[in-house]
Amino acid sequence: MKGKYPVLIVFILLLGSVMASAGTWKFDASKVHFYQYGVSTCPHCQRMKKLIPETYGLDKFTYYELNGNQHNDKIFDNISRLTGITGVPAIGITYNGTLVAVIEGEFNVSATPEIVKLAFNHNGTLLFVGGKTYILPWNDTNATKVIDKLKGYFLSGEPEVLTTTTSSNKNGICGPAAIIGLAIVPLLLRRRR
Repeated sequence: MKGKYPVLIVFILLLGSVMASAGTWKFDASKVHFYQYGVSTCPHCQRMKKLIPETYGLDKFTYYELNGNQHNDKIFDNISRLTGITGVPAIGITYNGTLVAVIEGEFNVSATPEIVKLAFNHNGTLLFVGGKTYILPWNDTNATKVIDKLKGYFLSGEPEVLTTTTSSNKNGICGPAAIIGLAIVPLLLRRRR
């Protein structure tokens, strides 16, 4: 996961800094909320489960565990069908009640203001899936149907009750990280020859 998103985050930060000079919009952290579908054995999920509340507060974060929860698993399947997300964590970000981004995998939490600003500047929900970025325009009827469904899915899971400390299991591999890991093995083997 680490190799896929730094370029994306740098792009967002650069674009955000260029756009900052164009307006006086200011990010209000009290209006942001994060919804995460994850797995307790996924190190990426556990990192995000820790970083987001540390940065924005526990009241700005809702976590949905997939292991052993059929309700959440069914909702995640629906998110996957709509977006193409195949791995966890799957994170939805709302700002003032508007779904501004859906992100597959880890991301730089400090880039949240730029992500929110980019969504509003482009008048659409940003979708970060499989290392690519898409925009679902808010003025497109078909896209708004998808956005409304996604927002409903991110709001309707069965949340895990979180406390100020979250456990971290670093022994698991999940979603895209497993695919990346498997893709790297042949390259490493070739180099040794």
